[in-house]
Amino acid sequence: MCGTPRNVVNISILKIASRNGYLRDPTIIQLLFEITQSLHYGLDFANMKDDDNQQATRLISRFIQMVDYGGAVEQHLTFLVECRGAFGSINEIKETLVHSSNFLATKALKDGEKHLSFVKSCLAFCEVTIPSISAQIRQLNLYLETAEVALIGGLVSHSDGLIVSAISCLESAHFTDGSRTSIDVDVILSSIHKLCGLLVMVPANPKEGITKVPKSILSLIYSQSWMTSKMKARIFLAIVLLSATLSQRNLPYHACNSEILGNNFLYFGESSYVNELVSLTECVIRNLVDSIEQEPSKVARGSMALEACNSIVSSFKASNEVAQVCCKLIEIARMCLSANDRYLQSTFKYLSEWLPNSQVVTSVAS
Repeated sequence: MCGTPRNVVNISILKIASRNGYLRDPTIIQLLFEITQSLHYGLDFANMKDDDNQQATRLISRFIQMVDYGGAVEQHLTFLVECRGAFGSINEIKETLVHSSNFLATKALKDGEKHLSFVKSCLAFCEVTIPSISAQIRQLNLYLETAEVALIGGLVSHSDGLIVSAISCLESAHFTDGSRTSIDVDVILSSIHKLCGLLVMVPANPKEGITKVPKSILSLIYSQSWMTSKMKARIFLAIVLLSATLSQRNLPYHACNSEILGNNFLYFGESSYVNELVSLTECVIRNLVDSIEQEPSKVARGSMALEACNSIVSSFKASNEVAQVCCKLIEIARMCLSANDRYLQSTFKYLSEWLPNSQVVTSVAS
C-alpha cells in the first residue's frame, strides 16, 4: 500500500496503541516508531494545517509521550534524538521532544547528583532543538521552561544562557505588517510575566548586576514600534512588581535546589543592590505613567491607571514619593471614568487607608 490507504492503516494502528498506558516494550516501541516514520513520509507538508495532517502529527506526538524506558534514561534520550532526526521537519513534534527531554531531566534529578551529567545532555538536546522551531514565541516559552529545569539542577550558567536566548526571541518577535507572522499579545505578555517570575529565583551575576535582564526587557520595549501603550504599561508594571519582590528580605519562593542561594541571601542590604533596584523602579514607574497617559481609549486608560495604582500600593511601603505617583494615577482615572465607578471608588478608599494622613491624597479628594 502507498499514499492515503497506507496512512489510514498507520493512523488506525497508532490510535489503538494510544489507548493504552505507557509503552515500555522495546519491540513494540521499535514497531510503532517505524509506523510513525511511514506515516510521516506520507504527510503533505505543503498543507500541514489539513485535518488529516494535524491528526497524524498529534498521533506521532502522542506516541513519543507514551514511550517510557524506565530507569534507562540514556536510552530514552537516544530515542528522542532519533525522533528529532526522523520528524525534525514538524514544529509541533519538536516541541514535544523538548518537553520530553525536560521531563527526563527532572526525572533524573530526583535520583540525585549522579545524573547531573545526563541533565546537561538533556539541556544540550533542548538547546540544539529549540532554535529549529520556526515560531519565536514558542521558542521563548521552551527556553524559559528549559531554563527552569537548569535552575532546578543547580546549573545557573546554563539557566542564564537560556534566559538570554529567550530575550533574543522577544527581540525577534513582531506583528503582522503584510509579510510577518501574527503573534498573540496575551501570549507575549504571559511569557514576559513568566520570565519575571523566573528572575525572582535566578541569582544575579555580581559582575552584571541584578537589573541586567529587566533592562534588556526595557530596551526591547523602546525598540519595538508595534507595541501598544497598553502592552507597554503591563510590561512596565511586571518589572515594577519584580523589582519590589527582589527588594524584600524574604523572597516569596526559591529554586528547588538548596545549593542555589536567593538574591536576598546574596545581596540584601548591600547599597549597590538597593541602588540598582531603586534606580530601575523610578525609571520604570515614570515610563509606566507615560504609557498610561498615551492610551487613546479613555475607559482603558482609566482602568490601566487603577490597576497600576493598586499594584504599586500593594507592593511598596508608604512614602510621599509613592503617594504622589499613586495620586497621579488616581487623577488620571478620575478624568477617564465615572465618579460612580466601583473600581475607582474602592481604589481611592484603599489609597486613603494606606496613606491616611497624606496631604497628596487630600488634594486629590478635593
